[in-house]
Amino acid sequence: MSQTVFDQAKRATLARFTDTGPDRLNCAQAMVHFALGILEGDGTLVTAARYLGGGVSGMGGTCGVITGTALALGLRDRTLDLDDKDAIEATHAALKELIRGFETEFGSCSCRQLTGFDVSTPEGSAAFKASEAHERCRLYVAWMCDHLHPLLLEED
Repeated sequence: MSQTVFDQAKRATLARFTDTGPDRLNCAQAMVHFALGILEGDGTLVTAARYLGGGVSGMGGTCGVITGTALALGLRDRTLDLDDKDAIEATHAALKELIRGFETEFGSCSCRQLTGFDVSTPEGSAAFKASEAHERCRLYVAWMCDHLHPLLLEED
């Protein structure tokens, strides 16, 4: 896997994440989009993460970057036809380490805590959209792209 493919996948993902039009991706979809760019998978699978953004359906739970990353690794396994128990356990361990690293880096794994807004309400969602918090979410997506990339390339 070349650095160019990684750079292109990350750039395309961040562009779609920050897009304000109909092609915009939520945080979870962004991680799946990135993985599919690396794995050269079916781009229509991005919709599988539609309801994970905003801490699952905008309820402020686990950050969509994390849930989208878990989904992306499952898609990797599907793409690689990976059923090896040892490889699956290794991925579980790596994902746990990645989530701990995210929490250490950003102080939480909760969308509500990371953004500072309750996006489950119309008022909270509007306040979030009007704030600079969305730029922090871009940082979370970029960080996770950098850390997810090596896991997408593991086959055993």
